[in-house]
Amino acid sequence: MTTTIRMTPGEVVEHYLDTFFKKDIDKTLECLTDDVVWKVQGAADVPTIGLLHGKEEVRAWMALFPLNFEPLEFHISRTFESGDQVVITGHFKHRILSTGREFASDFAAICSVRDGKVSAYNFLEDSYALWRSFQAG
Repeated sequence: MTTTIRMTPGEVVEHYLDTFFKKDIDKTLECLTDDVVWKVQGAADVPTIGLLHGKEEVRAWMALFPLNFEPLEFHISRTFESGDQVVITGHFKHRILSTGREFASDFAAICSVRDGKVSAYNFLEDSYALWRSFQAG
């Protein structure tokens, strides 16, 4: 008899983030539904900002991330769950590789989970400070 371990929606989101920071794109994409809706809000001239649909668009985004950011810190402070909806809040710091500047922000990620995978991801951060970190000089 095989026992299947089911994760709570909050655990699904945290597992997704763990795989992302281990830099394994294929394992990270396994955490997402095929029709995932992915959103990072902010200035359009920041390379990792935008609205994406589906795993292949997210795969392209994940290839851009390490070309632009060196993660320095990432901490989850709170996880809130209501049914299949999850909100995590926390703080992070990255180095912007093109400018050498450090960018730190509190964040919230609003996620939906379906069938044990993330089906929607909406990341909120200090988008103005991010944009400024990408500006030369």
